[in-house]
Amino acid sequence: MIKVGLVGYGFMGHMHSQCHAAAGESKIVAVADVDPAKRDEAKEKYNCEVYASVEEMLKSADIDMVDICTPTYLHAEHVVAAANAGKHILCEKPMAMSVEECDKMIDAVNKNGVTMMVAQVIRFWPEYQVVKELIDSGKLGKVQWLSARRLSPPANWAWEKWLWDPKRSGGGVMDLHVHDQDYIAYLLGAPKKVQAQGTKGPGGGLDAVQALGWGHSSGANSYAEGSLIMSETYPFNMSMVIACEKASIKLDSGADPSLMVYPNEGEPYAPELPSPEIGESTETSGNLSSLGGYYNEIKYFVGCLKEGKKPTVVTPEDGREAVKICLAITKSAETGQTVEL
Repeated sequence: MIKVGLVGYGFMGHMHSQCHAAAGESKIVAVADVDPAKRDEAKEKYNCEVYASVEEMLKSADIDMVDICTPTYLHAEHVVAAANAGKHILCEKPMAMSVEECDKMIDAVNKNGVTMMVAQVIRFWPEYQVVKELIDSGKLGKVQWLSARRLSPPANWAWEKWLWDPKRSGGGVMDLHVHDQDYIAYLLGAPKKVQAQGTKGPGGGLDAVQALGWGHSSGANSYAEGSLIMSETYPFNMSMVIACEKASIKLDSGADPSLMVYPNEGEPYAPELPSPEIGESTETSGNLSSLGGYYNEIKYFVGCLKEGKKPTVVTPEDGREAVKICLAITKSAETGQTVEL
């Protein structure tokens, strides 16, 4: 059993803790959070040790790994501290606020010989897993172009509304749009240049964006848009259209079935999804309640630790690349210029 120290028992901390419990191969034995009420809640639910800071937890708790679910601006500090304490690390996305912070995190992980994975959950989402398999199989031919969209009602559930502060979150580009940019790079390779436009949210951050990507190593081009400033009543939705040489793929989280393949020859079909029977979160409010992808990523990372293997689905370098792309998109939107990576 992998003993877990969870840092940050907010929206994402609740998601992760439920998945650790459901997977049955890891156990929450310690929780660190600045909020006394959240510490009390975690202690009652998991019968675990609770701490007011990461430092206290790393000094006193008997843990094998640290699961970091704190706001983005704290990721680098917490990852470096955990690595220096010799603990394996699962860190929520985005990896950090800057490429330089990412480099410090990677250096600390490598120096201390620990294992780290960035929780880019879309790589583990059932529909997106199947899309990756379809593209990599070559059965549908090469990707010609891709369009992705991620729309969310305002992120008012965040602790102290930190998501509205671009100095702490990087805005909607870094917190929301990073999902699609990471997945596009996973599927097509990183773009060589980007061009973007955007709209600022209530905190002055870039919370809605439309971005073009050119020069992906696969030869395809991409377009992606994301928004954290839809109306309060707008349902969260993630979607994607991929045009391949031999078929078109449509993914839409609001449709049933959510994934369809339309071949040039033959009838359209809905691929079978490897969806874990874990259901919805019962403890959180936010833009996404399904535990499926979170369960898959946690089970995968814990499995890697138990087998003594380094994660390959997502590496720290992948997390760094996603941050680099999103920073370039932010720069393009702010300057009106095409940005080369």
